[in-house]
Amino acid sequence: MAENNQNLEVVTPDGVAFAGEAEMVVVPGAAGQLGVLANHAPLVSTLKPGRTRVTDADGGEHLFATGEGFIQVRHNRTLVLVDEAVPSAEIDAGAARERLEAARTAVEQAKGSDGDVDAATREELFAAALVEVSGS
Repeated sequence: MAENNQNLEVVTPDGVAFAGEAEMVVVPGAAGQLGVLANHAPLVSTLKPGRTRVTDADGGEHLFATGEGFIQVRHNRTLVLVDEAVPSAEIDAGAARERLEAARTAVEQAKGSDGDVDAATREELFAAALVEVSGS
């Protein structure tokens, strides 16, 4: 591994979304965007739904819409554990926009009744990430 790279894994319950050497990863931390380069200090943080950007060891960029999760950085190894990670190339922009509209409706309905506002809000944030990462 080159000294300017780190070992990175982006893992979901369905499997590994990305594994390999990376120059940088930028994730949606609970308090804002969090960038991790090689030799970063040890870190554990929660992640909110949003856009995750990986710059691999060759300088290639990989974009994902990611759900809630955690990041752990330790000994030049970064582990991103999220409930969903959808690569930008696999996102249907029209379906993402429809999912976002449905999620917004669900949030409003949940606020007006005994619905799960937190779950509806998480879905809205993830759907918004899908739209953003799809480029539409």
